[in-house]
Amino acid sequence: MAESYSDQIWQIACDTFETICYMFPLDKDEANTLSDNLADMSDIRSAITFEGATKGMMVIRPSYDLLDAIAANMLGVDEPSSEEKEGALCEIANIICGNTVPLFANGERICYLNPPRLLTDLNASEVNSQTGKKESINVFLDEGVAEISIYYFTK
Repeated sequence: MAESYSDQIWQIACDTFETICYMFPLDKDEANTLSDNLADMSDIRSAITFEGATKGMMVIRPSYDLLDAIAANMLGVDEPSSEEKEGALCEIANIICGNTVPLFANGERICYLNPPRLLTDLNASEVNSQTGKKESINVFLDEGVAEISIYYFTK
């Protein structure tokens, strides 16, 4: 049976949203009632590639409400601009990815993160070109939903 990191990635994401954005995950019953309502997902994604102990990419796609709340809570502003929302999303992605890649460490090997960047529908096709293993989770928070996918190759 292949090793799955989904539970660990989910916990890392929840801890990050709680610590950095003051957001809390919904319990499983609340999350199950919302799981059919993923249509309000933003067309903005943040992606980070990494290499070293393993090579891959992490992509975070928030709901529109969550995108607004991430920036508002991180920056302490009521009405964040588009640039502030994009910057906050990239920073959350950087933190979650930075805490996730040690899962792939083999002995003393480490992973190196590349700077986060935005993916739009125009360049999101590169995500579909990723091969190897994939872990996908949804994190349901009281402010919205984060869809997190990690594509990686084990060595």
